[in-house]
Amino acid sequence: MGFTGRCYGYAGERFALVTGRDLFLVPQPAEAFARIQVGFSLPRGWSAFTPWRPEGDHWRTDVQGRLAAEHLISASLGLGRFRERTFQAGGTRFRFAFESSIGTKEENDASESLERAAKFVHARFGRDLGPSYTTIIAPDTPEGDEIVGEAWATGQGRSLAPLTPVRIHDFAADLIGAYTRYAPYRTEIRRPDEYWLVDGITGWYSWRAVAAAGRLTDDDVSRTFAQGYLTSFYAGGVEQNLEILYSSAKSTPLARAELAPFVLIHLDHELRATRGGAGGFDRILPALYRGPTAPSLWATLPGGSRLWRFFRSNFARGGALAPVESYFALAPTRPRPTPAGGPAVRRLTLIYTGNSAGFLETCGCKVNQSGGMARRATILNQLRRKHPNVLLLDAGSFFSRLENERRPDFFAEQEQRFYLRLMDSMGYGAAAIGMNEMAFGLPYFRSMAQDMKTPHLIANVRQDGLPIAPADAVLRPGGLRVDVVGLFEPPRVSATDALFEEQASRWTIEDPIQTVRHGLPEWRRRADLVVVMGRLTPTTIRRMVTECPGVDVIISTDEDAPTHRRVGERVELHNQDPSGFVGRTLVLYTSIHNYGLSSAELGLDAGGRIASASIEDHWLREDVPDDPVVRRRMNRFYDEVGRLDAAQASVTPPFANDPERFHETYVGAAKCQGCHESEYTQWKTTKHASAYKTLLDVHRHYQPRCVSCHVVGYGSPTGYRVGAPEEPLANVQCEVCHGPGAAHADAPARSNIHRLVPAAVCEECHTPDHSDHFVYAEQVPKVRHDFFPKEAGPAALAVGSR
Repeated sequence: MGFTGRCYGYAGERFALVTGRDLFLVPQPAEAFARIQVGFSLPRGWSAFTPWRPEGDHWRTDVQGRLAAEHLISASLGLGRFRERTFQAGGTRFRFAFESSIGTKEENDASESLERAAKFVHARFGRDLGPSYTTIIAPDTPEGDEIVGEAWATGQGRSLAPLTPVRIHDFAADLIGAYTRYAPYRTEIRRPDEYWLVDGITGWYSWRAVAAAGRLTDDDVSRTFAQGYLTSFYAGGVEQNLEILYSSAKSTPLARAELAPFVLIHLDHELRATRGGAGGFDRILPALYRGPTAPSLWATLPGGSRLWRFFRSNFARGGALAPVESYFALAPTRPRPTPAGGPAVRRLTLIYTGNSAGFLETCGCKVNQSGGMARRATILNQLRRKHPNVLLLDAGSFFSRLENERRPDFFAEQEQRFYLRLMDSMGYGAAAIGMNEMAFGLPYFRSMAQDMKTPHLIANVRQDGLPIAPADAVLRPGGLRVDVVGLFEPPRVSATDALFEEQASRWTIEDPIQTVRHGLPEWRRRADLVVVMGRLTPTTIRRMVTECPGVDVIISTDEDAPTHRRVGERVELHNQDPSGFVGRTLVLYTSIHNYGLSSAELGLDAGGRIASASIEDHWLREDVPDDPVVRRRMNRFYDEVGRLDAAQASVTPPFANDPERFHETYVGAAKCQGCHESEYTQWKTTKHASAYKTLLDVHRHYQPRCVSCHVVGYGSPTGYRVGAPEEPLANVQCEVCHGPGAAHADAPARSNIHRLVPAAVCEECHTPDHSDHFVYAEQVPKVRHDFFPKEAGPAALAVGSR
């Protein structure tokens, strides 16, 4: 499906994983069919694995004489060579059908982990799912796509090898659906104000199943949902009243994914502190799901609904913020070390970046125009002139990551290499390897980083027993010996990244604290200061400070955690941990990401410990001028690379899936002017008419990703190509909105031009990445041909032939 890296069903030479919905047409009314038989004619050596009941040389799809058609189309089917493993949970026999190319190690790992997850879910609901539950376990396709099948009450199928925490979660969520969503074994919640329970239970218990499989902890689950709850609670436009979730006009995805699970987590916490609440929500769940219809949640709780009126009003209905900070219990950061050091006798300035995502420069479209390597170079030069002893570091995720990108295209690869060369030229002492660097796999990272001078460090990740990169580097700024160590803590729960997890399944990631505990004596022996940096959560940082007090500085790209901060006379709850001292260790966060860089001027006492730190963020706003040397290098890069055919072809054009816009002929606005003088004149007054000039002003006219939305017909045979003259197809002209106009110019008719311009046309270019505050109804009046009556309305921009 597009660029998602997923395919919904697969059939190849080796095997097929398909759904009944892909194969069968069912006459209506489908409910009339009480008995359906299915047989297959398959290649030699192949067999069929189905959740249906075998009967001789065919299968019957009904479940206890019912639901034959629904079971037919909802089943995931494995066709090919499969190996079967089974286990028993209560009265249900769980069948795993492994596609034969899956290796023994992967099969053993998947079988053990999925069995643990399944037994956890079965035990929590406390009842069986019929006689059997069949799971088709496939690898990814030869092209690397993840296969997604379908789930129903009797089974599911998907890519589950190699197995990752995300895939265990998906398996568990589909299994939970057999209890909560799918006939015939579901328990139905009939009260609309309690529909949110299905979302909460699925979200929370599917990740707890991952913990039961040994891939994370229950504390990880609770903390991650607490963080997501806090962010979602304050997000604009999100429905916070869970009891009206399925009738609300507000946005509900965050409420379903984050608010609902955390409210159950907090309910569990409160239950365990209540008399009669031993066992928490785990004791309530089977009482809710024991029969075909669920009783009311609040009446099921110990003490009855009256006792839980306050909780329901404040948290289920969104009346108040739950105490999320109690799930973290972080010692606050301080402006000074504890115990205090002696007077500063030496100075060192750390300049640090992180989560920059290969960001070369602003695109000119977004509201926030901060960032860019040419501006970064300007601030670096200023800081180096001001401070004699400077150490420049990057804490990781300096590779770019486009959403849903399985592998970067040609142009993205060229930009990435150029970004790393700029880092080299700026004098980075070292960079930690982060999640973006690891997401595309070790071979890709090494191909990008080869021949670069900047050391790329990671101490706690191995592949096949070998380190994937150096663990540390000893640097000597101003005569000091600073040992810089790269560390990585993988993301947890809903923050996980499927592409990263697929790669991470090949590695051994050691607990960062265990790595530091083992290496710290040697690092301290050869250095005056020890700096560890990388992706480390605030919770892990607190543990590291306690267990490894010899670490002087921790620089992290992950600051997310609810913390209280004093602002004047008030104490406010924030969702980020601030930089500062924890004990004698200085904790620094790269919180401004690609929008700037940060510095910490350190004062060192006679004993070599940090006695003081002056921390400052340097935003790269529009008032920061470009460094002329870096600016010239960037201009030359885009001039040389942007015009290459491979670079232009690698950028997906607007309307890529519209055959008419791709194959029909574009002619330019001058052809439209003769018949549409008024419209043409009005268009010339809009920003669309000078869209190409905005690229010229900032030298983006050779950047294919920018050009594609500032010209007519980019990517089509008759549209604009990078490097072409401005006339006749530069700027956002008539044909961008109304489609190719050659046929209409030759023989004007309403049938060969698009008069209406719906929101989807504008949103091809006005995406969140480029127009982060674009609202169609607000922006359309700025470009509508103004002689048309206002009652045309915002539903569609009406511009047509007179």
